[in-house]
Amino acid sequence: MYLARWLADNQPVSLNYIPTDVEKSGGLILESGLVDRWVLLTFEDSEMAQSAQKYEQQKEDSQGLHFLLIQPDDSGMTETGIWLLKKEEF
Repeated sequence: MYLARWLADNQPVSLNYIPTDVEKSGGLILESGLVDRWVLLTFEDSEMAQSAQKYEQQKEDSQGLHFLLIQPDDSGMTETGIWLLKKEEF
């Protein structure tokens, strides 16, 4: 619940994959406004990197439209928050 509250306060705009070593590692960066960015996750896993690349491709296919969902547990029955995000090109 704390993460959802923090996200609501910061009004996220976009969640982006930034590769550090293509198909091997990278991170997810949350953008909020024009200058605020946070590293939400870093990883060194080729399967995760492939999934992240697929995520970026699907985001591009949807013209930047994507969702961020926070769930409080693994039940899949409840959500704490959902945000509709759209990557803006300036």
